[in-house]
Amino acid sequence: MLEIIRPSAPFYVQFEVTDACNHRCFFCYNEAAKSRGAQLSTDEAKRLLDQMREAGVFSVNFNGGEPLSRPDFFELAEHAKTLGFDIHLNTNATLIDDDTADRLAGLFPSLCTSALAATPEKHDKLVGGVPGAFMRMQAGVNRVLKRGMMVEVNVCTFKGNYQELFDIAAVMARPGVHVFCVTRYIMASPTGADQVLGVPETLEVLSSLERIKQELPTYNEVKLPGPVPYCELPPEHHARLQAWNTPCQAGYGLCRISPQGDMTPCPLSDHKIGNIREQGFSALWQSSRWDSFTHIEHLPTACRKCEDLQSCRGGCIYYDDCLVACGHTPQTRKWIS
Repeated sequence: MLEIIRPSAPFYVQFEVTDACNHRCFFCYNEAAKSRGAQLSTDEAKRLLDQMREAGVFSVNFNGGEPLSRPDFFELAEHAKTLGFDIHLNTNATLIDDDTADRLAGLFPSLCTSALAATPEKHDKLVGGVPGAFMRMQAGVNRVLKRGMMVEVNVCTFKGNYQELFDIAAVMARPGVHVFCVTRYIMASPTGADQVLGVPETLEVLSSLERIKQELPTYNEVKLPGPVPYCELPPEHHARLQAWNTPCQAGYGLCRISPQGDMTPCPLSDHKIGNIREQGFSALWQSSRWDSFTHIEHLPTACRKCEDLQSCRGGCIYYDDCLVACGHTPQTRKWIS
């Protein structure tokens, strides 16, 4: 049986600094595993960053909600930078004015933003009917590019937009926008069943990624960071999928800290390890509650027996868990055995 060797600290921490957001995207994964209660104070968040540095964490990604809506965001980012972290930011980019762009460029080498459609009208509708959201996002992207930052674009892909992937990539393509990522819609509520991608749609997504890589050279990388299990697709497409998947590191290479201080394996998971208000970061990372990950017990039985386990790693296990939580059984071989 394959065992995962867990390091003394995760390589990467997803730090959600706030639940607040100026958008209301129907697919937001915070709806799948949202904590409630008071968010960490400035001092608590700084102490957490101190503890992560002492533990040996290398990279911190500031996320939300919308991180730039938190009043003390730059105080936290400056503290993280002083501690020597490799820091990143996920933002919808709509709150980036000239002053904010100046401050971001002094701290972050890059940021990641979302584009959901190739036209302003559809994008604005998909972020909750926020007029002008697309144009403000584009303006924010252009401001940080002008200041020497790099930009990564992520598209949450569902049945309402998967056929637009190439067009979205083309609209966002420009020097400095160096990475294009595609993630699949995570079923955050039972009402979203009609947006989940099936096999034909997923194969079309792979074709779009291949076309983007070939025809839009300003992207240094084109990625599928939400891995798809090999057994979800016909066998003749397994090698093709392997070329795109970024294997999941939940449980050994990364963890998430919620705005309230809960540690979970990833932003999609409600498997609470503990809270940093009650235990330090290192104590939580070394908790016996991670043992199921060490022994691969967080994966279905069929995955643990599969010859492709070391490269596939079960795809995105929390993608499946969200489907199950909403009353659906994933149609993949790992759930049948």
